[in-house]
Amino acid sequence: MGSAVRILITLALVTAVGLSACGRRGSLERPQPTHPEVQADPATKMSKAPDRRLPILDRLIE
Repeated sequence: MGSAVRILITLALVTAVGLSACGRRGSLERPQPTHPEVQADPATKMSKAPDRRLPILDRLIE
């Protein structure tokens, strides 16, 4: 009797979780951007930033 109740509860939970995702409303398309998009220029490189010092971690590492 106990295992049958566990199986029914598990089945009910799995069904509830599975059905909760079925009611998704709205478009699945990508929303329109709020700012203008520009194409990346492969000729430009990322700027080099100086290493940031973290005194607590640096003492542990050294």
